[in-house]
Amino acid sequence: MSQTIQQLFTERFRPKDLATLIAPARIKTELSRGLVQNLLLYGSPGIGKSSIAFIMMKDTTHLYINASSERGIDVIRERISKFCSSISLEGGKEKLKVVILDEMDGATEEFFKALRAVMEKYANVCRFIATCNYINKIPEPVQSRFNCISLDPINADEEAYTFNEYKIRVGTILTAAGISYSPEILDRFIKNSFPDMRRLMNKIQSFYLQGVKELNSGNFNINFDFNDLFKLCVSKPDKPYENYKFIVSEFGSKIDEAMNALSFDFVEFLKTDYPNKLDKMPLVIISVAEYQAQRANVIDPLISLLALVMKIQIILNQ
Repeated sequence: MSQTIQQLFTERFRPKDLATLIAPARIKTELSRGLVQNLLLYGSPGIGKSSIAFIMMKDTTHLYINASSERGIDVIRERISKFCSSISLEGGKEKLKVVILDEMDGATEEFFKALRAVMEKYANVCRFIATCNYINKIPEPVQSRFNCISLDPINADEEAYTFNEYKIRVGTILTAAGISYSPEILDRFIKNSFPDMRRLMNKIQSFYLQGVKELNSGNFNINFDFNDLFKLCVSKPDKPYENYKFIVSEFGSKIDEAMNALSFDFVEFLKTDYPNKLDKMPLVIISVAEYQAQRANVIDPLISLLALVMKIQIILNQ
C-alpha cells in the first residue's frame, strides 16, 4: 500500500476492464458487444458509470467532456464538432472515435439540441458514451439516440449479487489497508453507502490516512476528509469572508463530494459530536436538497456549496 498516499483509492482501485467490473450479467452482456451503439449509462452516484466509460473507450481516440461544467453550445461547436470532424487513421482506414459526455444531466437545453445534430452527422465515425445520475433530465430525443443502460439493480437478485461482490471487494481493500473488521460491521458499513462505491473508497482512504486500525460502530460513519467542513457548518456565521476563503481553497475541487457528505455524513457527525442540534436536521436536509437541485442551474457550482454552508450555519445557530 506504499502508493496509497500519492494516489486516490477511487483511482487506484477503479476497475480497468469488464472482468474486474462489479456489475450483473445483464450489464456485462450489453457492454461485451462493444461500441456498436452510443451508450447512455445512468444510475446512483458512485456506482461505476465513469469507470465503464473509461473501460469502453480504452484503445480508442477519444475526447472527454464533463458536461456539467462544459455545458454550453460553444463546447459542441469548438470542441466536439472539431474532434468528430478530424481524421484518425489506422491501417489506412478511418478509426472509430469516442466522445465521453460525463454528468450529461447537467448540460443545457442548447447543448442537447446541438448534440443531436452532431451525433447524426458523425454517426459513421464517432460513438458517444454519456453518463448521468438522473435520466429524467435527459430529453427524450437525446435518449432515443443512445442505448440506455441502468446500472442500479433492477431486482432483488441483482441487488443481492452486487452487495455480495461489494463485500468481497471492500473487505479485500480494508485488509490491504491494515484495517480489521467483523462480518457484521462490514455489512453495516457497506449498507450505509450502498451502492456508492466511491463513497466507500473515500472513507477507507480517510481511515487509512488517519491511522485507523479497526472498523467499528464508533468510526465507520465518520468521513475524516470533511470534518473541517462539518465544524465550519456548526460554527457561528460571523466570519463570512474567512469562511469563503476556506471553502474555496479546500473544497473548490471536490464540490460534489462535499455536498454529498453534507447529505449523509454530516448527520452522523452531529449525532456524535453535537446531539443537541439534531432537532435542526429536518431544516438542514431540506436545504441540502434544495441546493443540490439548484447546482446544475448555476454558472459556478462552487456558489451552491458556499450558499449551502452559510444556510446551514444560520439554521444551526438560530
